[in-house]
Amino acid sequence: MIKLSPITAALSVALLATPGWAMQAMTTSSLSISALMSDAEVAQEFVRLRTRWAENFLGDPSAPFDSTLKKMVVSTNNNAQKQWSAMNTDAARISLWDDVVLDNLTSEGQKKLGAAIRTSYQRLFMMAKAYRLRDGNLQGNPQLLAAIVDGMTFLNQHYYQVGGKEWGNWWHWELAIPRDIHNTLALIYDDVEQKVITDHLAATRYFTPEATHLGAGPGAKWSSNPRYRVSTGGNRTDNTQVVLLRGILSHNENEVEAAIAGLPAVLQYVTDKDGFYQDGSFIQHGDIAYNGTYGNVLLGGLGLQINLMGGSKWPADSPALEQIYPIILKSYEPLLYQGMMLDFVNGRAISRNKEQNHNVGHQVMSSILYYIDGAPSQYKLHLRSMVKALILGDDYKDFFASASNIANYQKARALVEDAAVTPRPELIGHFNFPAMDRSVHRRPGWVFALAMHSSRLGNFECMNNENRKGWFTGDGMTYLYNGQQDHYTDYWPVVDNHRLAGTTVDAELMQECKGQRNQIKGGRKSTMNWVGSVKLANYGVAGMTFTNWNDTLSAKKSWFMLDDEVVMLGSDIHSATASPVTTVLANRKVAAKGSTKVLLNGSAWHGTNGVSRDVRSISIRNDQLTNSDLSYVFFAPSEVAVKREQRSGNWSEIGTRTGMVNGEFISAQLAHNASQSDYAYALLPNTSAQEVHAYVAKPMLSIVRKDALAHAVYDKKLNLLAANVWEGGEVRVNDLLTTFDPMAIMVQQEAGRYQVAISDPTQLQTTLRFKLYKHMTLVDDPQNRLQINAQHELVVDVSSLKGQSYQFSVR
Repeated sequence: MIKLSPITAALSVALLATPGWAMQAMTTSSLSISALMSDAEVAQEFVRLRTRWAENFLGDPSAPFDSTLKKMVVSTNNNAQKQWSAMNTDAARISLWDDVVLDNLTSEGQKKLGAAIRTSYQRLFMMAKAYRLRDGNLQGNPQLLAAIVDGMTFLNQHYYQVGGKEWGNWWHWELAIPRDIHNTLALIYDDVEQKVITDHLAATRYFTPEATHLGAGPGAKWSSNPRYRVSTGGNRTDNTQVVLLRGILSHNENEVEAAIAGLPAVLQYVTDKDGFYQDGSFIQHGDIAYNGTYGNVLLGGLGLQINLMGGSKWPADSPALEQIYPIILKSYEPLLYQGMMLDFVNGRAISRNKEQNHNVGHQVMSSILYYIDGAPSQYKLHLRSMVKALILGDDYKDFFASASNIANYQKARALVEDAAVTPRPELIGHFNFPAMDRSVHRRPGWVFALAMHSSRLGNFECMNNENRKGWFTGDGMTYLYNGQQDHYTDYWPVVDNHRLAGTTVDAELMQECKGQRNQIKGGRKSTMNWVGSVKLANYGVAGMTFTNWNDTLSAKKSWFMLDDEVVMLGSDIHSATASPVTTVLANRKVAAKGSTKVLLNGSAWHGTNGVSRDVRSISIRNDQLTNSDLSYVFFAPSEVAVKREQRSGNWSEIGTRTGMVNGEFISAQLAHNASQSDYAYALLPNTSAQEVHAYVAKPMLSIVRKDALAHAVYDKKLNLLAANVWEGGEVRVNDLLTTFDPMAIMVQQEAGRYQVAISDPTQLQTTLRFKLYKHMTLVDDPQNRLQINAQHELVVDVSSLKGQSYQFSVR
């Protein structure tokens, strides 16, 4: 057995015994450790890293398994036994399992081959976990090990081998399969012949030879993307992980160093295409909002690798990696609510039954756990209290019931049981993400979210047969998250995807995947420059000069996100076809718990579907759920079509999974015609019948303008004027404000001064010019962007802001 020198052994023991040692290595030099290591000690370092990687799946050996983990061991063993029993061992086999066909001969089989190979390796990985998991009835079973090796050897000899062709989707061949192979080898490394290891590592090196580039292997020219290209975002951390683990398994320092060197690039802020933006946005595939799925692949992959390498000869300790902490607070925390990751940053994953918002939220929370122990002091306590609050705040799905990383499960359990950690109070505030055309408004007991698209951002993504009915999810769709925590879970296969809340649509029935306007398919909408938002304190405004996917329908749409309400205005709604046009107020899934009723103008609506006239308010109320009621109040009597219906659908109708889903829905729509060519209504979450009645009788908000030049409201309670000004030239919004450029602006009077927030939603202007009702003097201009010209006009430099708000004060 190779032994460490006394000094190095002492260092290793101290590091392993120190809580958070891995992440603390981000700020610790590795020179003193590496200088002490002989070649033999370096070899032992690789062994230690391999063992530590395996602990992600096996848990900390010094920590006991609680009852939940023991049940997980039983479940893993049962599933492994099932797959083992079903394995095809015939000498003439072409597949390992009858339900996972491996076909590299027919064109249809080749398209699915990568996915089928991956599924086969995933099953072998599960069997390997059962072989290693403590206290399981398959632990150390030599026959099970033989079956794993036999299966891996079969796949390597016939399908995933040096010289192979990447049929179909490149992702399986270059990222997914290599990860599964390396994870499996890490578990069984000590118990198998070296040839099994070297043959598989040769195969992953053939398909993914570089840590920072994809399409780099000879087999890539047959794939869905044969181009040699730099990997970005979540694909980069997957890319480095493949090379890093292979370097550890093969004792290849060059590969380890190349992988570590490839990590810091993922945290460099970008101004276009893939990556993190300074405003908190995360983009993948060029122009799709993806904080939740690809963003979590990056977050989790980076955390895993930093954790693994901390305290080693090759720590991931670049100062650039500390940027992850402000990124977590800007790009993840505002988008997490009650254990959920908000749907509008999960991309096409909304069509996956195993990746609904609670699932994705739990994955993100688990990823954040990698960073807590080694976080700088100004972040550590907040991250701990944040994760604890999110775990405890999810009453729908138990975080601990679905944890896949046992080591992180153990960390989370210790965190929740730590009485010294106080859960973070509910996050209140307004958050705009102009780089991905998203807004989040967080108030006590509810969250409102808005998804738009523009000439800079795609409307939706349909790829690999997923999200086939995502047509209108970026067309101003609105979300309300409240006490009904299951509302958007199992929502997408059963909702009427032609009628999503917040959207203005015609009656055309869409074909699957039709209407994409993004960088990869269809091209972005060149006509939609004015799309954006502005924020003042905890309040915000967003707007969109909307045209639909084929330019036959247009509208100006605004959302004013204030204290107790969200006010929605629409005007200039024009259609070039005879197809009926509607604006969808709501398409709510009825809660399974309790009884839900609908009220029109305060009186019970008994479910006769159709148009109701002279409607001033609609309320949806549940008699058992707390913070689950919502109401819509119209600023003028309106004709509203209300419907209550039972619906059913199958996951296979929107993606690649299967399974029937049923649900009851309540929808409300405004039909547009000559007498109702615009709209103005307020959403009031969690308000009582008395509060709704009072709002109808005497709203604390007035509509200032709603026309082709501007949308504006004035909130009397807040002393706040908010406006979206669509056009340049002189526009008199009201007696207080006159503008000369397109802009989004908020002006609030308080304590003898005006707080002003302004943005350029077009992201094309360098200055914005406006005038208040009297001559103003400067009070506070934190970035020296404000000038007051000879005409007493206020001129704000918005260059380099990229649609972000700028706030200052005058008197």
